[in-house]
Amino acid sequence: MTLGSLVRPVLPPALRVGVIVAMGVFILAGECGLHRVLLPHRRAQVPSTVIAAGGDAGALRFGFEMGSGVRTHMPSNLPYLPLAAVLLFSSWPVALACGLGFGLGRAAMALGRHYSGDGTWWDSQWHRHERVVRLTLTFTATVLTAAIILA
Repeated sequence: MTLGSLVRPVLPPALRVGVIVAMGVFILAGECGLHRVLLPHRRAQVPSTVIAAGGDAGALRFGFEMGSGVRTHMPSNLPYLPLAAVLLFSSWPVALACGLGFGLGRAAMALGRHYSGDGTWWDSQWHRHERVVRLTLTFTATVLTAAIILA
């Protein structure tokens, strides 16, 4: 957010919108399989034992570690879209809400797997529907980000 406070006054609004649009197109192209470029991220994955050993608290710890970047593996560039939007356009309260939403979303996946009762079934369903879910999330996030910025 502080970095964004330094960049926002220097970059004209049209250029900032252009950066977001370019990122959205780049990310959508990657999710459609047109390239395999992953933006930088920490490649240390949270072990599944964090969830398995801790029940609800383990799922929340998993979400915290993923959302805060303590240990994370991002198979998608999608988290960079809201990050760029926050840096280039938002206020502190919006930035905090985005961070909270990201962490809760990560925790929701872990809690969903935990409460499914069968992690193997959950994983197989994810692999079966992963492409559709990823494309839907990417398209939705791109459209919503554009709508929020242009509003």
